[in-house]
Amino acid sequence: MVTLPSDKEAFIAHYDQSKDRLPGNNLAWLNEIRAKNIALFNDIGLPTAKTELWKFTSLNPLKKQAFSAPETSEPAANDELPRLMDSASSVRLVFIDGNYSDALSDSTLPTGVTMESLAAVLDNGNSDLNQERLSRPRAEEQPLVALNTALMADGYILSISKDVSLEKTIEILHLGSGKAESTHHTRNIISVGSSSKATIIEHNADHGENAYFSNAATDISVNENATLHHYRVQASNKSAFLVSSTEVEVGKGATYDSFLLNTGARLARSEINVSLAAENSACHLNGTYMGTDDQHCDITTRVDHKTPHTTCDEVIKGVLAGRARGVFQGKIIVHEQAQKTVGNQSHRAMLLSDRAEVDVKPELEIFADDVICSHGCTSGQIDEDALFYLRSRGLSQEQAQSLLVNAFLADAVEAVQNEDLKDLFLVRISDWLENNPNKPA
Repeated sequence: MVTLPSDKEAFIAHYDQSKDRLPGNNLAWLNEIRAKNIALFNDIGLPTAKTELWKFTSLNPLKKQAFSAPETSEPAANDELPRLMDSASSVRLVFIDGNYSDALSDSTLPTGVTMESLAAVLDNGNSDLNQERLSRPRAEEQPLVALNTALMADGYILSISKDVSLEKTIEILHLGSGKAESTHHTRNIISVGSSSKATIIEHNADHGENAYFSNAATDISVNENATLHHYRVQASNKSAFLVSSTEVEVGKGATYDSFLLNTGARLARSEINVSLAAENSACHLNGTYMGTDDQHCDITTRVDHKTPHTTCDEVIKGVLAGRARGVFQGKIIVHEQAQKTVGNQSHRAMLLSDRAEVDVKPELEIFADDVICSHGCTSGQIDEDALFYLRSRGLSQEQAQSLLVNAFLADAVEAVQNEDLKDLFLVRISDWLENNPNKPA
């Protein structure tokens, strides 16, 4: 086991030590991609306050940690694993410390769905995975994606055939084993065939309280007239560092519908970049985040309207207690040819502590003249008039504050179309209010 501090030189040394053991090391084209991306990472380095997209999020706490390369590690039994949905309504794929576990995953997938482990695909060398599918636009702005591409060791390639309407939800569990302070770089690819409908929920959780660093990159294509509901529950322990970058391309008449529920991690950053590349394509980027103690949650989005008649709606709400810090950066770009675009963005934060902080940076770049676009960001303390009213009706201070926070966040959860998941998210919000150490009092 090699232990490494989390600075640029250490990650480069880790690459040098492990490159001959990474999956697909016999593929010349892949080795070229890895070398190109570690060189890019070496040139740029870890993001700093001078990096525009990272100006509100510091990786200094991460640099103080020492991590090891993950070892194969699995819980004793499947029933020890957290599950969001019952087996009758979902199929589950399990990753432990970034490595796919065939033994702990459901063996039967719905008709029309295939899933391959990235490590197995790279080692077999017989798929259509290539340099183009692993490339990113604006790569120079994403040094951690470059690091991911250089060090990716596993992940999933999930394909849904055309004209498939999935009744079961696909649940993907990303579990930290808690047995080592590890770092892992997973690369995921999702393809939804034309005229298909699917729901995927990703769940970050862990056993124990050990720190670990998860650096994930996901590439999604939603093809013509397809709909993907992509939900994420981030509930890692308060020592974990989670960074994810998701790139989405939405086809003609297709919809990408996303919802993030974030309650965990010492530092959690979710970056979503959506390309509305064909007429009548749409995306919904919604979510809630809750932080306490010294947690840091960063949600950064970019939506490119590239063609006429495209639609984007974003609603993000956050609640912060203790010394927690929230960040929302949202950019909507309407390109010159993208007439008849509708793009709306909203962020609201409730601060339950004088020490909590939120930074926001909404942006509209509009190069077309026939559009409807808006953005709005607000933050503030709990409504004292509403609090007084509830207290006058016999509720305690804690009950009144919890009721108001619940109502504030529940409004965002209404965007979730799956009723079972909507109920689950509302329960998670209530549990957070009940259990976090800085709850209203």
